Amino acid sequence: MKFLPVVPVFLFLAACAVIWAVPPGFASAQSNVSINEHGVENQFPDGLRFHISASSESRIKEIRVYVRKLGQSNRSSYRSVEFEPGQSISGEVLFRSKTANEYIPTGTHLSYYFQILTADGANTETAPQSVVYLNTGLDWQTASAGLINVYYYHHNDQSETRANAVLNVAAGTYEFMAPILGVELIEPMSIVVYSDYSHMLDALQPASLVAAQRLRTLGKAFTNERTLLVDGSLSNILSTAAHEFTHLLVADAAGSAYTGVDSWLNEGLAVYSERDPDSEFNRYIARAIQRNDVPPLTGLATFAGTPDETLRNYGQGYSVVSFMLDTYGPNAMADLFAVLRTLRSTEKAVAAVYELTIHELDNQWRQSVGLPVAALATPALPPLQVPATSRPNGGSPTAIPPAANESATATPPPVAQVAPTYTSPPPTLTTTDLPTPAAGCYAPVEGSHAGIELSALALLTLPVGLGSLLAIRRRRE
Repeated sequence: MKFLPVVPVFLFLAACAVIWAVPPGFASAQSNVSINEHGVENQFPDGLRFHISASSESRIKEIRVYVRKLGQSNRSSYRSVEFEPGQSISGEVLFRSKTANEYIPTGTHLSYYFQILTADGANTETAPQSVVYLNTGLDWQTASAGLINVYYYHHNDQSETRANAVLNVAAGTYEFMAPILGVELIEPMSIVVYSDYSHMLDALQPASLVAAQRLRTLGKAFTNERTLLVDGSLSNILSTAAHEFTHLLVADAAGSAYTGVDSWLNEGLAVYSERDPDSEFNRYIARAIQRNDVPPLTGLATFAGTPDETLRNYGQGYSVVSFMLDTYGPNAMADLFAVLRTLRSTEKAVAAVYELTIHELDNQWRQSVGLPVAALATPALPPLQVPATSRPNGGSPTAIPPAANESATATPPPVAQVAPTYTSPPPTLTTTDLPTPAAGCYAPVEGSHAGIELSALALLTLPVGLGSLLAIRRRRE
């Protein structure tokens, strides 16, 4: 796959406390306001400081700056500019990035404009401007492929190589998963690669004291802002990037119904995208199948339990997703997400597209891997009849009749795979995360004595880190 060359990031990035300004004198045609200059200064990690100077024949009484994150949400928020009202004013306001109600993850693309209100009732708005929020003081560069942008900085000889490897993985993941999810990128997605963990720590949300001391964040995806932060100083960066990037794609496919995507489906798709049939998740579910210790799929809308149970749940989600794709094809999965956007529930979408309840789907999968069928604990949900809904790629969902698979094997069914192409360094696909609108991967900090209690703590917090569970499990064994 051919990628665009790596180039420096200049005025588009708010990475070095650069001030963006527009030509003086811009104003709406219906007002007498003259705007001398306006712009934004990056004051990471505190936020973005917006400033403006303007004059008017009528007294300027209020100025607001409206800011919108360019992502899943169309929500804008505003801050009132501080200035002394008059005919000639100069003012500014800090849009904070880490508050109880607002957090701007690095890599977020933002759009902003000023609104000027005068005493004569005129309302003047500036033209929208764009900015990308990143750490200051770092020599940010970008590598791009289509709408996928990888932001990185020169820290050592491997920085550029790793950034291109991450880009290669993300682009390959999109090419592989786009037809399965029925998704097409129309807005940029960002991946911020930190070569020094201290720089990434500065960008993360404030964490609890225990988490900050004992858990290291390997990667964190923010689906609303369409950005992913990864620790580029570790060898598993490609594993983290591939899995987390899939969560961004799932969120794109589900839209505002993302919270209605069950964990078994979300994580199953993310593990499936790694294209690693020998992953540790497969070993956990294979062992559970041999012991007939597999929970009902209806109980995996969210994941909870011990570390071993959670790792098994990841493997189960992957195996069920593989069965669905092998039996019904990728178009049905794309239809599922198209319908889910309307019904906002995995259970209802499965009933509408596959004409199956989750329980019936579970039993079809159990038969395919040699497990006895599970008893129905709750009344079955009848198949739903919904109007045809257009898919993002132009197709329309169709109800697909169930087809039972009678094969009995001791391990999850094989999945036809297309081997990904990676650039140096090679991928190590061993860690992942649990899904939330801001999902993340974690591992114990070197030298800490986290133990099993720490993994239990991780399971009770959001987002939850499977990186820590894998590391703890290996240490116990």
